[in-house]
Amino acid sequence: MERTEKHSPASPQNIMHAFKQANNEIAGSKSLDEMITAYNKVIGFCTNSAECRSNNSIKRNTLLYWAYSNIGSSYRKKNMPLIAYTYYQKALSVAISDQQQIMALESMLTETGKLDLRVKDKCRKIIKLCTRLIKIYQKNDLQEDMQRISALSERMLELLNK
Repeated sequence: MERTEKHSPASPQNIMHAFKQANNEIAGSKSLDEMITAYNKVIGFCTNSAECRSNNSIKRNTLLYWAYSNIGSSYRKKNMPLIAYTYYQKALSVAISDQQQIMALESMLTETGKLDLRVKDKCRKIIKLCTRLIKIYQKNDLQEDMQRISALSERMLELLNK
């Protein structure tokens, strides 16, 4: 009788290797929990590697951004807005482009709408996110998006003042 052993993947040597391992682990899987676990390994690799922690390269930040965003999306699909919001916030902290910032901020805005907060607290949080988005939209001359977010911010101010 032949015995087959499961070989665990070699420990990643860098964040790119850790990210590739995560992608391989979830290839073909539709399990949100497996995705969360796999991408948390990428984050864990960087947290536990002094070289990765101190590296502020575009590659490192992009891979962490994707890991945080993918986990945030998984929690969004699991209808866990507070955890999703937290991961999008972490993605925002390593975002390297205006587009990444926009994606993280818009996701945070969506999740804020689902949070169980007092109306005034929710309004304040939304206004802060809108303010950041408006600056990015102005800088990139994205008029439609700027108008949409400005209108949302104005509605939140009206609610606050009631």
